[in-house]
Amino acid sequence: MAPRATRPPPRPHYDGAVTRASRGGEIALATVSLLMGLVVAEGAVRLLLPGSKGTGYAPVRTDRRERGPINSKGYRDFERTIPKPEGVRRAVCIGDSFTWGVSVLFDDAWPQRVERALSRERGERWEAVNLAEPGLNAVQEASRLANEGLAYGPDVVIVAYVLNDSEDETAAEARRAADWVEERRSPPASFFDRSALARLVRTRVRATIENRRRIEGFRSMYADDYAGWVAARRALKAMGGMCRDRGVPLVVAIFPLFGNPLDRGYPFADVHAKVAQAAAEAGARVADLLPVYRGLDSALLVVNGADDEHPNEIAHRIAARAIVQAVEEVVPRSAAGAPRP
Repeated sequence: MAPRATRPPPRPHYDGAVTRASRGGEIALATVSLLMGLVVAEGAVRLLLPGSKGTGYAPVRTDRRERGPINSKGYRDFERTIPKPEGVRRAVCIGDSFTWGVSVLFDDAWPQRVERALSRERGERWEAVNLAEPGLNAVQEASRLANEGLAYGPDVVIVAYVLNDSEDETAAEARRAADWVEERRSPPASFFDRSALARLVRTRVRATIENRRRIEGFRSMYADDYAGWVAARRALKAMGGMCRDRGVPLVVAIFPLFGNPLDRGYPFADVHAKVAQAAAEAGARVADLLPVYRGLDSALLVVNGADDEHPNEIAHRIAARAIVQAVEEVVPRSAAGAPRP
């Protein structure tokens, strides 16, 4: 007898309305989860990034104490007499805002640290005459040395070279005008302006774009035929000649740009080499500071992240130590000084 054929089981019947409801529930659950995640992220950003104005110290606020003292000539320094007092040795320090010491206390800026270290370690009375001014370029620094610096009777001249020192005045004026316009541009307020998370994301994206533009801009300022770099080389040579004619050693300290990681990916190592070569050809003792910062977290060396990339107290301390070592190599100790340790 042939086996009886079995009927296949009936296919399950799905109600279209039930399927749509299930999908709707999944979408609602995903939306709620996303919203909860954004709320948590918003709270975390507000908690961890309070948005206070940074200084060269964390979490201490220095307010405006970092500006003083300002002497009668408008420099961030004590009153210094001309001629140099008997028994005093002097380091004339010339540079821009890195030497002025923006957002750090006066005693923590590298010139004052150099003054204290040389006095302590050499058993001599040293004065660091600070003739820095924010915004100076190499040409203006050479002029300041000729017109003012040499009158202080320096035993050594220290020039703090920052990579924007090759920017010519025309380009600098155009950049400052563009920055002024950008700062005053006020886009219409939106809901996202109230969100710390949205502001953080927007700031990060803007910083990435700006950093790429900045890297290209700085590298272009060191093309061999760029007018500003031609003038900067001429200025370094002039400062070297002025010091050589008077028998005064010249130290050129090259600062990195702290807005970029100070690892092997630092984009200006070859620019440092160019500046070092030009300074050495001018007769200077070169102190390239990139190696002493190499491998350190740049976020720990700046005043306030991307908002203020000037060196903070830690960075000034490191720079001062390297500059003191360079001075030791080119300035003989006086007979009354302590023996070198």
